[in-house]
Amino acid sequence: MTQKPQRRSKAVLAREAAREKAARFRELEDERLRIAESAILIQEEIDDFDEETERRVAKLREERNSQLGEKRQKLDALVVEMLDTEIPAQEVAERLGMSVGQVRAAKKSFEQMVATLAESSTDSVTATADNAAAPSAPSAEEPDAAAPAAETAAPAESYNFPPPGGSPAVPAQEGSPENLQDATLPPGSAV
Repeated sequence: MTQKPQRRSKAVLAREAAREKAARFRELEDERLRIAESAILIQEEIDDFDEETERRVAKLREERNSQLGEKRQKLDALVVEMLDTEIPAQEVAERLGMSVGQVRAAKKSFEQMVATLAESSTDSVTATADNAAAPSAPSAEEPDAAAPAAETAAPAESYNFPPPGGSPAVPAQEGSPENLQDATLPPGSAV
C-alpha cells in the first residue's frame, strides 16, 4: 500500500512540473507577443516618418527650385544688362566673376525667357481676342457704334502684361540682345 501514495505523489509532482512549464511557456509567449507587437508598431512609425520626411524634402526641393529659378533669371538679366553696355563677354565675365561660357549661357537663357514671355503674351492676347464677342454690324441708326470698341482694343494689345508672379517684359532697346542679330559689332569684341 505504500507504493500507491508514492505513485500518486510522483504523478502529482509531474503534473505540477508540467503546469509550471506550461505557465512559463505562456509567460514567454506573452512576452514574445508583446515584443513583436512593439516592433511592428515601431516599424509602422518608421515608415510613416520616412514618408513624411520625403514629402517635406520634396516640398523644400520645389521651393528651392522655384527660388533658384527666379534668382537665375535676375542674374541672367543683369548679365545681359552688362553686355548691353557694349563691353565684350570676356570683360563681363571678369567683372562678374564668371566664366565666358556662363556669360553666354546666361545670355541665351535670358533670350529664351524673353521669347517665352513674348510668345505667352501673344497667345493670351490672341485667346482674349478670339473669346471676345464679335461686334454686330452697326445699324443705319448707329453708324459709329463699333468705332470706340476698336479704338479701345488697340492700346490693350500694345502693352504686354506679365503673367502673375512673372517679371515684366522689357521693350527692346538699341544694343539689347533682341537686336544683336542686326547690330554690327566693333572688331575685337566677342559676345
